[in-house]
Amino acid sequence: MYDFDALVTEVLRNKPDINRDSLMEMVREKKKTVGSGYLTDQGALFLIAGELGVKLQHMITADLTLKDLHIGANDITVVARVLAIYPISEFTKKDGSGVGRYRRVNLFDRNGVGRLTIWEDNEEAMKLSGLAVDSPVRVVSAYVKQGLDGKPNLNLGKRGKIESISDPSILAKLASLSTLTKQVEDVQEGEVVLAVDSLAVSDSRRSTFVRRDDGSNGSLTQFELKGPGDKTTRAVIWDGVDLPEVKSGSKVRVTNLRHKKGRQGEAELHGDSATVIHVLGKDVEQGNVAAPERALPVVKVSEVIKHTATGKVTLEVMALSKGSVREVSLKDGSTAKKGEVVFGDDTGEITAVAWDDASKIIGEIQVGEKVRVHGAVIQVSKMGVETLELDRSSKVERL
Repeated sequence: MYDFDALVTEVLRNKPDINRDSLMEMVREKKKTVGSGYLTDQGALFLIAGELGVKLQHMITADLTLKDLHIGANDITVVARVLAIYPISEFTKKDGSGVGRYRRVNLFDRNGVGRLTIWEDNEEAMKLSGLAVDSPVRVVSAYVKQGLDGKPNLNLGKRGKIESISDPSILAKLASLSTLTKQVEDVQEGEVVLAVDSLAVSDSRRSTFVRRDDGSNGSLTQFELKGPGDKTTRAVIWDGVDLPEVKSGSKVRVTNLRHKKGRQGEAELHGDSATVIHVLGKDVEQGNVAAPERALPVVKVSEVIKHTATGKVTLEVMALSKGSVREVSLKDGSTAKKGEVVFGDDTGEITAVAWDDASKIIGEIQVGEKVRVHGAVIQVSKMGVETLELDRSSKVERL
């Protein structure tokens, strides 16, 4: 959510001829003019700032993205989403002073994957309280060193922190995992894969083994995946933690993978202790027929934010920003059209996103319009950060 006091301060700083009491009266009048059910105080202030020509600086961030990292950078702030969280590991210190501890986190954005190492002198950050796969985060006061692979590695020491992001203006710039998920046929040789959505065509099988180098125990979970075509690919998860049982015929999303070749040269997808498997449901091919489409009840933005509304939803909202469509570059070098708009009602605000053909829906929306959005899909991370995704089946009705 937006920080209301920060918004007020920003408007007053840019408009010294307006005092706080006058601004609050403008907020009340805007809500009265618009009518009940569409604006919070924050939403009204958002519109007023636009009418006054005030560009809210809190919407502009100097945060870096993963592509901006370079070896030697110090005291930097980076925004991204969480791809993988590894267990705490130990190492023997070079000076012989004992055993040290660290925790690794893989981050992602549209530019690719980056590695974050959190060191033991920051116990609070190592807890990663409340964070999960797809959580949007800001890594504060970090530094960059060369990793063992020669690439820039983000590090967090005693001075740093990792915090969740809830500002819709920043969230709109961070692609969610669902928008970057691939089918197994689209994975390239040697590629690091954020996630694949696929159909399991075998039950998962779990086995254990003893490592030759140190005698420790390991585990192996494997199952077959199939995309829209006939090609099948084996998924192999090494030392997976709390993995659900996968049944043949289930739709699954598997995260944090790497494309490798098997013993016979066949393509495989390998995961590790930070790989997560989400079972999404049964596929129509296995005999499950979708229920007939029915009208969706209208919900409030707060119901989306509080997770009391799930799946596809219908909302009656006001556009707090003009719908915009722009071309963005994807990791594979191609481009895609992305539409964005901020919606609000009297319970809160939320950012809606649409891609490619569906982006036209958003591009036509004007600031201040009252609309009914049908069939929006809620994208919710486990941290409770929400956006609305509109696809080609979604509709926007002017009220």
